[in-house]
Amino acid sequence: MDLDIVKWIQSFRNPVFDWLFYIITQIGDQYVFIAAAVIIYWTIDKKFAHKFVFTFMVSAIVNSGIKELFKRVRPFYLPGVETEPHWNTDGYAFPSGHAQAAGVLGYTLYDVSKKTQKKWVWYIGIAILILVPLSRVYLGQHYLSDVIVGVVLSFVIAHFVFKLVDKMGDDEHIYTLMLAPIFIALLFFVKNHDLYIAAGGFVGFACGYYLEKKYVSYEVKNILWIQVLKVVIGLIIALAIKEGFKMIFPDVLFFDFVRYLLIGVWAALGAPYVFKHAFKNRKKII
Repeated sequence: MDLDIVKWIQSFRNPVFDWLFYIITQIGDQYVFIAAAVIIYWTIDKKFAHKFVFTFMVSAIVNSGIKELFKRVRPFYLPGVETEPHWNTDGYAFPSGHAQAAGVLGYTLYDVSKKTQKKWVWYIGIAILILVPLSRVYLGQHYLSDVIVGVVLSFVIAHFVFKLVDKMGDDEHIYTLMLAPIFIALLFFVKNHDLYIAAGGFVGFACGYYLEKKYVSYEVKNILWIQVLKVVIGLIIALAIKEGFKMIFPDVLFFDFVRYLLIGVWAALGAPYVFKHAFKNRKKII
């Protein structure tokens, strides 16, 4: 039945839908997560950004573990299911990582809408929760059960992790750092690309966040043009680390871990340190 649903949804394929769902599916990709996390961290609220990153990483690692346990083949490998010819997706299907990422983002928007009393924020979250999973099925990357489980799982994880981080109080940087060795230990048992990059990003962010809070304490508020400049500069350097070291390092899992560890350190510690010393004494803030 799962396969029949994929084929039925793909019966509506046309160039417009292909382009639309390809764009929508990127919302669940690592690039959107990195951009959203650093924009919040560098310009809005470091502590809330920490909660978002912490939740996303826990969700990603749980996703990798379950995929290794079930090892479900993606539907586009089966007869009658299409996908984009230039896509060569690795890994297993169950549960959907993109759907889980969309679920974490959706829950985060739900939390924001509750705290700010802005219902339209939650409406955006609902749209993400529906459209990203649908795009994964339409593109032949996942079965309907993959994306449903991914969304439900991410909501459960996000609900409890948000509460857990709140209970950490002002010591969240210490507890986060204490979890880093656990994620490193997992790498000895699970050889999974997504797990390695999630663990690398988490360890780098955990170390950077701890050091930033202890020794840098950057105040993120500033005037609008500086906020935009910070995001542009920060993202360019993060992308340079990701793609530059990809060309230098051998194509092995350990160096994927290292690349994302460096991105995490840059985002949490390096960028705030640079911004603190480069942009000073601006009194009119957004």
